[in-house]
Amino acid sequence: MHVLLLATADGGPDDPDRTAATALAAAWTAAAPRCVVEPMVLPPGPAASTGPPDGSPSPGVFVPTTELGLSSVAPPAPRPEVRLLHERVAEADLVVVHTPVLDGAALHAGPVHSAAQAAAPHAVPVVVLAGRSEATRRELAGAGVAGAHEVGPVPGEDAVARVARTWAPAWAADDE
Repeated sequence: MHVLLLATADGGPDDPDRTAATALAAAWTAAAPRCVVEPMVLPPGPAASTGPPDGSPSPGVFVPTTELGLSSVAPPAPRPEVRLLHERVAEADLVVVHTPVLDGAALHAGPVHSAAQAAAPHAVPVVVLAGRSEATRRELAGAGVAGAHEVGPVPGEDAVARVARTWAPAWAADDE
């Protein structure tokens, strides 16, 4: 079983979130040693907005594409980390995302949203390890999240092991 474990970071190689991703991957591997666990660190949120600085919605621009001889307008190219995420998710059996707070905002922007969008075309389940969860089951289902587990602000090995045993097949936990 191939598990893609995502955590957020915005610092360099000494960023505590990078260390947290490695620690979470180690805890998952300890609980299910036959799983291949690939930690991946993502930026904390969506790309910077190009709208007005006061946060109000951008009025947009109407472009009559047919008058210009175009049939459609190409979408902007995805960010490199989003392309990499889509490539890795295609090879995974399970995507696990760690987030401090799982709420409506986290389900609609940031790593949880990115993971769910990348996993949907491949029918790969997305599981969230949350320090605190404020999302309802309906919100989780609507966002494409298969499960959410509260693991506390600093996930302990026992909490991660419990989630690993829940989502990994029985043969992956055999350490023979």
